[in-house]
Amino acid sequence: MTFRQYGAFFQPDELNALTSAYDAAWQEMSATSALTSAQASVLKSKLAQIILASACTGGRDKERLRQIAVRAISGDALIKEPVSENC
Repeated sequence: MTFRQYGAFFQPDELNALTSAYDAAWQEMSATSALTSAQASVLKSKLAQIILASACTGGRDKERLRQIAVRAISGDALIKEPVSENC
C-alpha cells in the first residue's frame, strides 16, 4: 500500500510512518489468520483506511498507528468516521 497520493496532506517522513504502520499491521494480521485473496484485499483496504483516518486526526507515530489499526480490525475499537478526502 502506498500513501503517496496523500502527499499534499503529509510530509515525506509522515508518509513513511503511515507506510511502516500499514506494513507492520498487515504482517501481524496476515500471520494470525488464513485469508482468501478477497478477504486479504478487504483487510488491506480497511487497514489503510484506519491508518489514514488516524493520521488525519493528528496521529503520526507508526507504532501507535499500527496498534490502532490492529485493535480496530480485531474488534477492540470502533471506527466511527470514514476517511476524509481532504484530511
